Amino acid sequence: MAQGLTSPVYLTAPPNDMERLFVVDQTGQIRLIKGGQLLPRPFLDVKDKIVTLKEEHEERGLLGMAFHPDFQSNGRFFVYYSAPLRKGAPAGWDHTSHIAEFRATPDAEAADIQSEKTILLIDEPQANHNGGMLAFGPDGYLYISLGDGGGANDNEKGHVPDWYPKNGGGNGQDTRNNLLGSILRIDVNSGIPYGIPADNPFADGRKGRKEIYAYGLRNPFRFAFDKETSMLIAADAGQELYEEIDVIKKGGNYGWNVKEGRHCFNASQNTQLFPDCPTQDSLGNPLIDPVLEFKNNKKGGVGLGIVSVGGEVYRGSGYQSLVGSYLFGVWTQHHEKPNGAIFAAEANADKSDWPYKKIFLKNRHRGELGEFLLGFGRDNAGAVYVLTNQKHGPVGTTGRVDRIK
Repeated sequence: MAQGLTSPVYLTAPPNDMERLFVVDQTGQIRLIKGGQLLPRPFLDVKDKIVTLKEEHEERGLLGMAFHPDFQSNGRFFVYYSAPLRKGAPAGWDHTSHIAEFRATPDAEAADIQSEKTILLIDEPQANHNGGMLAFGPDGYLYISLGDGGGANDNEKGHVPDWYPKNGGGNGQDTRNNLLGSILRIDVNSGIPYGIPADNPFADGRKGRKEIYAYGLRNPFRFAFDKETSMLIAADAGQELYEEIDVIKKGGNYGWNVKEGRHCFNASQNTQLFPDCPTQDSLGNPLIDPVLEFKNNKKGGVGLGIVSVGGEVYRGSGYQSLVGSYLFGVWTQHHEKPNGAIFAAEANADKSDWPYKKIFLKNRHRGELGEFLLGFGRDNAGAVYVLTNQKHGPVGTTGRVDRIK
């Protein structure tokens, strides 16, 4: 569908718009595909607002975009980007994540750069594990994914002590002191700068931050709502041994860093699992296991690949055998080589263990993707798109968008 991009990490379309696709390029631009063509002028350019990006293994930048459900009438949309550390942030921390609202020009062909309104600022201790996904749910609220703050094991600088001292922290299990390691839910139609849905798990503020919808996550870089069932599915990137896919429920605790996947995590020796660990947190909430888990091969093992990449439930009309399948993937199957992979899982909220299979591609060498998998997207017809490049970071022009057809 498009090529010549740098690092496309997400694709979406405004509600009810069947003609246009919007591609989030990590380097700070949102590009517009119209009539099957990538337009030369960016819809939004925030390159001068984001941090200076590294050339390899960079997790900061422009990471997410969500159109307001009434975009056609109000022109509102929201973005997530990594900006330099704000004044007043903790000394020595890395950057500040911005959730910002913009408005489109009257013809909706470009963003009004002067319309920016800051919604939420999150100070980040390290450069990695930023989450960065934005999406409006079927309830009309804005959902935001935040990683645990970066580093490793959730116990480095900027990671608070929590109720589980055996692992020395951290943010994923803390609901009181910060928003990191969580999926948030806010109401952008009320309050200044936003309101809190009355049924949020900690809406009264007594046991946790009001914005938190679910927690215990390491780096939920991508999540998606199933178009038909409204099921919320997230991929949470693992530490050393396991990757996972979770069905996210209100108030759910997904275990990190007490657990990595379905296993008891050991922060002091992260390749050696503990034989046992708690099954619930200090609030009495159970630690919820993923519906899909697989080994990664970061250490040269026999896993499916490195870094789980969340996708979409396929609801298109072009490939009937995939309808109802959750498409996800891995960044690459072999470290240092551009060869991601795509998998299809049976998406069923009533099952605790989703079966899955690898997808082989007819028009690629030996059926392999042959590129780093950066993300997925979906249009309003239900078709799913695959976003890739051939570089270790946000450099060059090898970024491309393909449609599964």
